[in-house]
Amino acid sequence: MELNTTNKRLIFSAALGVIFFVLLMRFVYIQLYMGEEFRQASEDNRVRTIDIEPPRGLIVDRYGTILVDNYPAYALYTVPAELKNSDSAYAILSTALNLKPREIQERIRRNSRGNFLPMKLERQIDFATLSLLQERRLDLPGVDFRAESRRSYPRGVKAPHLFGYLGEITESELNNKRDQGYEPGDLIGKKGLEARYESILRGTKGKRYVQVDALGRIAGDLTEADNPQLENTPPVPGKNLLVSIDASLQYYLEHELAGKRGGAVVLNCKNGEVIAMVSKPDYDIELFSRPVSGAIWQQLGNDPDKPFYDRMVQSLYPPGSTFKMVLVFAGLETGLIDPEERVFCPGYYRLGTRAFGCWKKGGHGAVNLLQALEQSCDVYFYRMGLKVGLKNWANYARRFGFGEITGIDLIGESPGLVPDEEYFDRRYGKNKWSKGLVLNVSIGQGDLLTTPLQMAYFAMTIANDGHTFKPRFKRGVQDPLTGIEEFEQPDSVFIDGIRQETYALVKRGMYMVVHGSHATGRAAAVPGITAAGKTGTAENPHGESHAWFIGYAPFEDPQIAWCVFVENGGGGGAVAAPIARSIISLLLNERKLIPSPQRFAATPRP
Repeated sequence: MELNTTNKRLIFSAALGVIFFVLLMRFVYIQLYMGEEFRQASEDNRVRTIDIEPPRGLIVDRYGTILVDNYPAYALYTVPAELKNSDSAYAILSTALNLKPREIQERIRRNSRGNFLPMKLERQIDFATLSLLQERRLDLPGVDFRAESRRSYPRGVKAPHLFGYLGEITESELNNKRDQGYEPGDLIGKKGLEARYESILRGTKGKRYVQVDALGRIAGDLTEADNPQLENTPPVPGKNLLVSIDASLQYYLEHELAGKRGGAVVLNCKNGEVIAMVSKPDYDIELFSRPVSGAIWQQLGNDPDKPFYDRMVQSLYPPGSTFKMVLVFAGLETGLIDPEERVFCPGYYRLGTRAFGCWKKGGHGAVNLLQALEQSCDVYFYRMGLKVGLKNWANYARRFGFGEITGIDLIGESPGLVPDEEYFDRRYGKNKWSKGLVLNVSIGQGDLLTTPLQMAYFAMTIANDGHTFKPRFKRGVQDPLTGIEEFEQPDSVFIDGIRQETYALVKRGMYMVVHGSHATGRAAAVPGITAAGKTGTAENPHGESHAWFIGYAPFEDPQIAWCVFVENGGGGGAVAAPIARSIISLLLNERKLIPSPQRFAATPRP
């Protein structure tokens, strides 16, 4: 039966009513229940949060010279949601940045924090690239440019192992530091002081809120007047790091040691501050002030000279005769060495069927303790090494901090190795090693390994009669907004169990090394300044011997202590001692600083 006209109207009206009711309920749901969410989504599309990078703190030497500064640069940011559907934008960016479109997509995938949040696509773009992209701005939806800093080195001091460099934060670093406000694309200190004092140098990001149009272009800033919840905050610059480095000495040593393998460490005897530290070979730190290509990374990483390696705090070497003084301390304190006992040196010492040679083939004749130190007689120390014994020797070596890190404020310091009976039993088998190993370590050879920094620390400890300090670069920090400086007190250490008379005797021997009639370190002597030191020539089975020279000056009131080390350099007296002479002359002679209460003050000047 066909429906009449009235029934059709009723059915149609009912259907319209249902549809209207559904639309009404949907409208109510959207307006009342989902209104805030959609309003927020609309606001998110209209409002964009821009992070403002803070200026990174400067690194300043002990006299106020800026060693590491900031140089203006530009970074390119993009909003993934506004870029992903624009093939023309990918083409423009690919040409300008010299990247393949899939490389750009991979960067966006890796660093994106959300489809509508800006992310850093490229940092430190040059001016030509910036100009090219600015010309095509209308074809680049969601693309923006922001100023950022890159490091510069205005003083000419380019100590890569000391300063370190900045690099883009890695995924693993991000996972560890996300709660500290880091985001993908941020720069972070990777090595050296940049990494050690990242939290001081970094500063705090600011925030700026802007309004964008449908193409993602910035239409203007937003303020609290537009939305009370949008509070623009300025960035807080990082604090300036005040370091103990003397720029003039650092610069001089970098050029003096160019072309060599090795380096030098100079410490302030009054508080442990590092006045200079140079490691060679190194690399051009300017390379890392901008993004580094894979080819450069590979070239530096495969360089047989290992320029990334800090030879002063990471590399381990036998210290040679510079370590003989440890045996003297052990022998005098245990009463097993009589300083007046004379030992005849014919040029060799025979143990069983093997002859252990002295560096002087014709021998030194009969020598006592002071003469043996002055002339670095190996035969004397062979005999005393067996008399003192490995256990006592290792005990006193560890008292002076060998076998453990000094605690310097750098990352990756090596502890070195002090072999003892347990070590030899473990390596060679219990009771399967000979006394010949004891002879080797007695003159600083064999399994004994130290860093040049440890040897400079040893020299400072002797100079101060056991009252020493943990080496450090950081003197304090400066707030760049207020200029207020905060300094730290030195971290002092005392080596107990050693008499003043023992220090006096050892120091007398070190004086003779530089100023005696048979001085092996005469090349370190500077007219008008009395210095003390110890040469070392460590045998190297892989080539020429390593040259060492450690010491302190002035003898009467020590201001500085040092270690000069030249890998495969030959004789310590001939190669390393002249470099020490330049250090003494530059710091204590040419600048007329004997004594120097201002230059080497134990506490910072007010």
